[in-house]
Amino acid sequence: MADDIDRASELEEWSRTKDLREQLQRAGFAEAADWKRRSAKWCVEPDCGERIPDERRRALPGVQRCVACQEMKERKAT
Repeated sequence: MADDIDRASELEEWSRTKDLREQLQRAGFAEAADWKRRSAKWCVEPDCGERIPDERRRALPGVQRCVACQEMKERKAT
């Protein structure tokens, strides 16, 4: 059963990434294709430095933080 859940989760993530990319392209963000140059390869938070997965960098061109650090930043902002 865990395998089915893992596959479903992977499919959901793939679909979400694909949809985000298509939406950015439709909205006129041609530079979204230049995700490698625009996104940080490593989290910019001084205490972290974790590698940002390419999937995240593609889905969110210009991303600068890993998921954990971004969530912390958003929690502090509210």
